[in-house]
Amino acid sequence: MTTTTTTLPQTGAAEQAPDAGRISALLDELRATGNSVANKEWLSGELAGEPPASLDALGSNTKPLSALDSAGAGFLTPMISFLEEPLNQLRGNPESVSSGAGEFDGAAKGATSVAEEYKSTAAGETSKWSGGAAENYAKTGTELADGILSIAETSLTSAKSMIGAGEVVAQVVDIVTRLIGEAMAKIVPIITQAIAAAPATFGQSLAVAIPQCVQIATEYGAQIAAKLGALLSSGQNLIKLIDGALGVLKIVKQVMTVIGKQSQGGSSGGQGQGQGQGQGGSPGSSSGQGQGDSSSASSSTSSGEQSQASAPKNDSAAMEDFG
Repeated sequence: MTTTTTTLPQTGAAEQAPDAGRISALLDELRATGNSVANKEWLSGELAGEPPASLDALGSNTKPLSALDSAGAGFLTPMISFLEEPLNQLRGNPESVSSGAGEFDGAAKGATSVAEEYKSTAAGETSKWSGGAAENYAKTGTELADGILSIAETSLTSAKSMIGAGEVVAQVVDIVTRLIGEAMAKIVPIITQAIAAAPATFGQSLAVAIPQCVQIATEYGAQIAAKLGALLSSGQNLIKLIDGALGVLKIVKQVMTVIGKQSQGGSSGGQGQGQGQGQGGSPGSSSGQGQGDSSSASSSTSSGEQSQASAPKNDSAAMEDFG
């Protein structure tokens, strides 16, 4: 009795082995990065202990120095206006942040939906497969689905980073506003008392009070500068995380490209083997009658290979759509 054995194309077996499970590991890495972004692990220590703020604070138009006008000391405003300059630089439109993050979030949901649909379709089409051909196709299908999920995870991380960055900037706006308020609480009593005493001192009280007020403003300006430095440091940490995620995604795309090429190479080889063995082992042919159990095994194996040969075309198409 002659036994017929079937082997997969060597290109797939030789080149695919180094990539086994690699995309899954990269996907886990992307998810870990996304969690770090969402948990604001990139936030500097100087800001981590501060109370959080909502995105709405970005659109605040509060002018803390207006307390001087209310106290009749508006002449002092130009001398300490540097306190409010950071607010003018930090404020923005919170809706634009939410809108941009929403676009990334929508892209992530779309890619996730495609990956889940692909998994479901592949499972349905290969539910009756068995043997090595089925196992290899299932592994390739999982890798491609994980590749699409990696794209989704990167988009989701981008959405999280936009919201997180916006919230931290809003937090600094809130901190700066609070610090200016504290400065005003010290400056206003000093300057108002000096104004009241000015007639009796022939303005000497103002000559003494103004430098004191500027000194207080300078001290608080140093605190504000430290918070701005912490914001810059936090932003750099966030950028490093995003750059790392994009680097991982680039590797994912490279691996998907390799898998796509392997699938295309395995497709032509699988078709040739499947057709030849299907004809030689057909139950109605003389060779099929002579080989008995051997032809049955050959026919079953070639049937699996024909399925493997045709299905990777869908893998390649999916890869090209998201590559």
